[in-house]
Amino acid sequence: MSEESYPCGAQTLRPLPPHYRGGRTQRVMTYKPAHESAGQPNGGQFAKRTALEPGIVLVGHNGDRAVYVNDSHLYQRELEALIGDAEIEDITPATKAETKKLLKDAKGAPDGKVRLIRINATNYPETKTGEKLEVRGAKDGRPVIVDILSGMPRLKVTSGTAVIRPRSGWGNSVDVGAEGEAVMIAPSSSKVTTECEEGGKVTFVCPNSKNRFRPFGKGEILLSSGTDTDRIPYVAPVYESF
Repeated sequence: MSEESYPCGAQTLRPLPPHYRGGRTQRVMTYKPAHESAGQPNGGQFAKRTALEPGIVLVGHNGDRAVYVNDSHLYQRELEALIGDAEIEDITPATKAETKKLLKDAKGAPDGKVRLIRINATNYPETKTGEKLEVRGAKDGRPVIVDILSGMPRLKVTSGTAVIRPRSGWGNSVDVGAEGEAVMIAPSSSKVTTECEEGGKVTFVCPNSKNRFRPFGKGEILLSSGTDTDRIPYVAPVYESF
């Protein structure tokens, strides 16, 4: 993994591993998310940095180049807050059956790892009208990470915590049940529809306050945009044309 760092607001970010897309053999990697410890000048979730305009982050070896924040920056920020130094078991299932089994496995990855499941147009199980693929976080509190790269799977977080990256250009449908919690990190251009049941919780994190997130239901629905880490209760959509 490259050692180039990407300071982003309150933490230091590094490039994520390359995506694995489909294939006949299940692809598995294990790695730790790289970050610097709290209290150091250039890192830590709450470390102070030179004030920047909202939505702007510094990148490069010396943090000498300013760019607009994107969903990859936000993903790594949220991941550090949720899992810290835990190892990630990164899996691209080879078959639809494997995908379905992994999504609802409440035991989680072995040895205290956090499981990342990558879904694409070739490995997601087809669903009937009204049917949802069940997603469960580990019973011990570890989240499961689901990266939706393509296709249009219909998911529902029924228990535990799930970190969802709804990035399919085909549209994304992710519901949250009464005993579930989801943190969804997506580009502002991603179409995301969510039904959050009473008792459930969903936090939508995106680079821009103008987005294509469409939530419904009586559950707790929060928004966080750009470099602002505050969670604001959802009131009404701010439409963005793409």
